[in-house]
Amino acid sequence: MARFGSVLYLTPESTADKREARVVRSIFWLLAVMSSVTSAAAVHEVPRGGSVAVVLEQAEPGDTVYLAGGVYHENIVIDVPIVLTGAPGSEIRGGYEGNVVHVIAPGTVLDGLHIAEAGPHLTKDMACVLVEADDVTIRNCTITESLHGIYVKAGNGAELVGNRIEGRLDLIEADRGNGIHLWNSSQNLIIDNEILNARDGIYFSFANFTDVERNHIHHVRYGLHYMYSNDNSFYDNLFENNVAGAALMYSEDIVFARNTFARCRGFRAYGILLQSMGRVRATSNLIIDNSRGIFMNNADTNVVEHNDVINNDLAIQLNGGCDGNLLVRNNFINNLSELLLDVSDAETRWADDDGGNHWSGYRGYDLDGNGAGDLPFPIQNVFQILETKVPEARFYLLSPAAEVLEAAEHALPILRLGDAEDPSPSLLPVANDDVPWDAVSRGGSDGSFVAASLFLAGSAFPVAFLWLFGRPRRSASRQENGPSR
Repeated sequence: MARFGSVLYLTPESTADKREARVVRSIFWLLAVMSSVTSAAAVHEVPRGGSVAVVLEQAEPGDTVYLAGGVYHENIVIDVPIVLTGAPGSEIRGGYEGNVVHVIAPGTVLDGLHIAEAGPHLTKDMACVLVEADDVTIRNCTITESLHGIYVKAGNGAELVGNRIEGRLDLIEADRGNGIHLWNSSQNLIIDNEILNARDGIYFSFANFTDVERNHIHHVRYGLHYMYSNDNSFYDNLFENNVAGAALMYSEDIVFARNTFARCRGFRAYGILLQSMGRVRATSNLIIDNSRGIFMNNADTNVVEHNDVINNDLAIQLNGGCDGNLLVRNNFINNLSELLLDVSDAETRWADDDGGNHWSGYRGYDLDGNGAGDLPFPIQNVFQILETKVPEARFYLLSPAAEVLEAAEHALPILRLGDAEDPSPSLLPVANDDVPWDAVSRGGSDGSFVAASLFLAGSAFPVAFLWLFGRPRRSASRQENGPSR
């Protein structure tokens, strides 16, 4: 069970359960290592210009191999559980051939190293670090000139913490590998990493029960890419300047909260893409300054709640097969278009018993003072209906012709604008205290945060004025004498 803001929900497997499983595995490997060690763990130093592979042949389980510094030009295989670390500036370079570090011993730790120059062949899964063992830890490492940065292949319980992974700009995007690639791998932790200039930041393929937290992923194709991977969660990450912040495909039971999806720009760019997804819960995320904020296709029974969707060209696009989705208590502010549909929207719920969403384009009123508009908000206007049928019309979205067409429809509403409407729009922005506005500032905001904050502050005054002075009031005489008969 987990709580985010005011939202309480059950997760398929609690974080405590996953950590308990990791502890059990760690104890198992510790006992295995201790049983194989006949003396105290040794520290083996690899001198400058020496061979890491030669020293590894002398190491016993539980030993530490320490690089004295400098550059080591070799490819190594770690087949006993050791700690591989080194002095600041220690580098292992593979000469662009094969895997630089290949880990096949469970319980291995790589700490504080610079690992570079993996081979260029994607079909052979080449990586700076290839992991084919359980419970491997890679922390505080710098990985550059990679194909795949870290590839975890059929290994469980990996902990990838505090690493910086940079791909190769000399390769076209299609020829680059992923920053972190998980295949047939479960119960991993991916925390506090920075990933850039790769194909995808973190790629999941048949990888379940994994937590992704506090990572900064930028200048890649998809910041986070899920394929056939269930029961995962990602919290407090910053995805910016990518083609898509997160592309979630063919998976179920994904939970993500307090993430920022910013500045994903291009013809096919999205903050969040849900393709053939079910039972996703998106809570307290900031989706700002993207070509499309949220794109959903063949996505069922998902919940999008307490998010800020601000300054996007298009807030939401719903394509075929989107049934049973709930979008409530979100703030949709200053988006050029709110909604693009290619099918009827009868199955999407835009409100529940506790209310709907806040829309900066809502022009209704609240005479009874309950905080919700007295009139529903039709999410699509006449120009957006036209855009659904003729996508090229988007080029004229901000033209005088578009404004005249919208004004004419308001004056003489003869067109049916579709089924999409919020029956209980909130006049004031919804308080989403967990939305990570500070992440935008850290990531180099282009001013959207300032603009959105000014809008939030400016919109509060007129709405408060209407609430205070627009409510129906009884006269003083009627208050004293009671209602007339």
